[in-house]
Parts: sequence; structure tokens; C-alpha cells
Amino acid sequence: MQRGDFQHGRQRQKRLQLQLQDKVLRDSQIAKTELKLERESFILLAVYRDATKVHSLDWYFVASQGFDLPDYFEVVTVDDIQVYYFDSNMKGDVPLPEWLSSTTARQHWNFIHSRTDFNKRTITEALKSATQQFNLTGISSDVNIYQGYGGCHLHPDGTVQGFLTHAFNGKDFVSLDSENKRFTAAVPQAVLYKTLRDRNQDNLQTLVTFYNTRWCADVIKEFQQQNPQLHMKKAPEILLSEKRKSATTEITCHVTGFYPRTVQVQWFGSDMQPVVEEVDSENKVLPNGDGTYQIRKSVVIPAEHTDIHHYSCVVQHSSIPGNITKAWGKILLNPILIYHF
Repeated sequence: MQRGDFQHGRQRQKRLQLQLQDKVLRDSQIAKTELKLERESFILLAVYRDATKVHSLDWYFVASQGFDLPDYFEVVTVDDIQVYYFDSNMKGDVPLPEWLSSTTARQHWNFIHSRTDFNKRTITEALKSATQQFNLTGISSDVNIYQGYGGCHLHPDGTVQGFLTHAFNGKDFVSLDSENKRFTAAVPQAVLYKTLRDRNQDNLQTLVTFYNTRWCADVIKEFQQQNPQLHMKKAPEILLSEKRKSATTEITCHVTGFYPRTVQVQWFGSDMQPVVEEVDSENKVLPNGDGTYQIRKSVVIPAEHTDIHHYSCVVQHSSIPGNITKAWGKILLNPILIYHF
């Protein structure tokens, strides 16, 4: 794993902590398309499921050596908004957030806080064990990182999907098998640590109960009611760009500044059909530095399709009704009606 990967991780954690602390129409074809859509009652172009109804609690644990990071830190987020943060450089106790006003919410937050000492001890021990098992002693042990990632997803039908997995230097190490109440080793070097964790049956039961039952879901619901940041919505900004080559033109739709994280971005051609020649490598939602998100979606247009202004980028997000369609030089609010099922 490269140092840059973890610098990105460090920047992400700092951004999480700061969250609580602080062109003119170019082608008449577009106009013709608008008129066509006005004459017709609607055109069904896509089926969109509102994934924003799936809420999440994510719990991150990180122990490291050789990086410009605290020796240990952990972050808990609900729908990507930080609700708890601790690191080994902090002096004094973790302050109770001002938005916690109900007794139930405080109890949930205090449970999370009560796990900090145990988490710090076990994750630090895991880093030491993994370093030894992989024979990364001496100079090789100067730069290593151990990460834990647990949480649950609360689905619209009320079901809860829990998970807990650990990684050493970016590779899977162990994971929690909730059904059988035990850890599973991903590599031979993880067997010793897996065995040590399996011996603590009381803690295993606590993990299974928290991540895979209504307990985790209740934490999500209670924090949603208490934390005003979890109710905010920010609409996306859309920028289009192009990169011309000898045989092709790559056009990119850059969608940025939106929250919540879930978004749907799709390119459509002049025939109002989805474009399939997409560049998959950029189809990832990434964090900005202010608590919002961004995504780039590109398509490659063959040279024979010289009029790229017949292409439109359609964006759906919970902060806007319907969708925003941006063609070259113009933004069209809801020109395309898309059914929600």
C-alpha cells in the first residue's frame, strides 16, 4: 500500500472531523428535442430506485505506524455525517455533541464512546500481530496500517444488514461471521489473531447484536432525529468538458457539491437513449473537502459522430425534484420525466 493512499485517508478523516466543527445553446437540435418532449406526455428513459432510503452507520478504526497520523483513531458516521471521533493524541475526554438532547440518543452515543478503549487496545494488538505474522520486522515494520470497518445498512423495508471487516496494509485480514459468531481469517497470517478474538465470546455476542439487529438501526434513527446535519440536502453542480483525440472524443460530466452521497448520472444520445460507451474507471462517488460529494462520468464518442452537442448528461438526486439535464451550453430542468418505482 502506498503512502499516498493513507494520506487520502487522513484527509478524509480530517474532513469528517471538520464537519461537526466547524454557455448559449449551441445546436438547434436541442430545441427540437425540447419541443418533441413538450408535445408528448412523457418519455420513459430510465428506472430509478431511490437508494437514499437506505441509511447507514459506519464505524472506522485505524492503527498505524510510520504515517503522519495518530497512532490510533476511530470515526463513526451516520449517512456520511460524523457523529463520533477519537484519536490517541486527544487530551481529556471526548466531548458530548451539543445536538444530543434526548436520553436515548445520549445512551447510544455513550455506548459508542464506551467501546473506544477496547477498540484501541484490540486494533493496536492486531497491528502488532499482523506485522509479526507477515515477518515485517526491522525496517519493514516502519510503515504499516491496520484498518477496521464495521457498520450496518437500514433498508426501507426495515431489514438490517450488518458487517465488520479488518484489513492490514490494504488487504483483507479477518471478518466477522455473524451467523456462526466467529471471525474468519482471510489469509493464513490472520489465523492467530482470529483465534484470539474468537476466545472472547462476550465481545463476539456484543458485536453480532450491535451490527446485525435493530440496535444498530435504532442508533441510526435516533441520531437522524437529533443531528440537524443529517437533514441537509445540497443540490449538485454540473460541468461538461471534452477531450478530443484523432479517432474519438471523450466527453465528461462532472457532478459535484451534492449531499447526500447517492446520485444517479447517465449520458443520453440524440435519440434519447442511454449511451453505453462509458468510461467505467471514473464512475465513483468521491468526497469533497466540505462534506459534499462529486462524481465524473465520461463517454467516448467515435469520430464519425462529429456532433457531440446531441449528447446530454442527466442527473438525479434527492435534493432536486425530477432531474437536471445538461447539454452543451444549457441546463434543462426536468425536460425528461423519469418514473420512480
